[in-house]
Amino acid sequence: MKRPRIALIGCGRIGFLLESDPLRHKPCTHYGGALSAGLAVTHACDTDPERLNAFVRASGIPRENAFTSHQELIDSAHPELVIVATWTETHAEIGIRAAHGGARVIVCEKPLAASLKDAASLIAACKRRGAGLIVNHERRYDPRYARIRSMIEEGLIGQVRTVHASILTGGFRGVSRTEMGGGPLLHDGTHMIDIIRFLFGEIASVSGRFDRAGNRTSGFEDRATAWIRTRGGIDVFLEAGGPRDYFVFELLISGTKGKIVAGNGYQSLHTARRSRYYTGFNDLAERPFPRFRRDNYFTMEYREAARMLAGEDIQATSGGEDAYRAIEAIHAIYLSSSKGGKIVELPIKPGIISMKKIFGI
Repeated sequence: MKRPRIALIGCGRIGFLLESDPLRHKPCTHYGGALSAGLAVTHACDTDPERLNAFVRASGIPRENAFTSHQELIDSAHPELVIVATWTETHAEIGIRAAHGGARVIVCEKPLAASLKDAASLIAACKRRGAGLIVNHERRYDPRYARIRSMIEEGLIGQVRTVHASILTGGFRGVSRTEMGGGPLLHDGTHMIDIIRFLFGEIASVSGRFDRAGNRTSGFEDRATAWIRTRGGIDVFLEAGGPRDYFVFELLISGTKGKIVAGNGYQSLHTARRSRYYTGFNDLAERPFPRFRRDNYFTMEYREAARMLAGEDIQATSGGEDAYRAIEAIHAIYLSSSKGGKIVELPIKPGIISMKKIFGI
């Protein structure tokens, strides 16, 4: 069987470099995930020649298959699978060019694009050209979150009432530009918004606020908070950003009969029992968390890409429409904040979002 042409565009941290992190569970990059699923990268592109050369040495691809221009790579090699692991503002342009260049599958790093308009353009281009689109909201491929969704559906904690969602990081770093599409809420919180939709369904409305640290009066947020209401009536209280001196990704899911806590590398289940402290009351006690498969989510994601590449007519577990909805909710939170926390109903029209006006940039 002819070896497929697979191009990695962007050989930075999530594209390739994090495989050298001794603490991360491997694979932990697009390159490593593809390789673990039997998809060997044949072509690569990076605008940094030194980083590109490092990838060539590590991967063993022919030097003539390495490019500093994604346009040149796509136009000359016509790769069948294109992995877009570049800066957010370049995702749509590269993805659209890849679709028009004959790519049958595109795997794009999150967020899908910096704007709803660009995200919609990329989705439309893939549909017109018949290209499969996978977006790296990798928790959708993590068996642990699939198990949590089944636990909720099975009623292990009763009816879900409230969710506390925390993705705590440092504040915003760099120069705020409209092309970037937002600060920590977009670039880190997109994972949280996506998994909220995965577990609890469509978002009906949001009310939000963002803050800047120090004396900044313009530019992207350092911290954002939001009240999210799902169409099923679940209230989600979200905090994203910081500034914090640590990193936390955590969901606390509170139901009528118990709670589930899930974070990066840990999970727990607590259910109601007769209180040991107060007569006539119940409190919560931890019980064993149900078993789940510990498959690597990057491997699972690229196994799905391999199936698409082989011609299987399957729907992406993490596709373009879901990625669009994540950006939409985040931009609605930004819009709400600019209006003093006014509740914004979803869906929203892309034209009402002006990042320049919202952030004063």
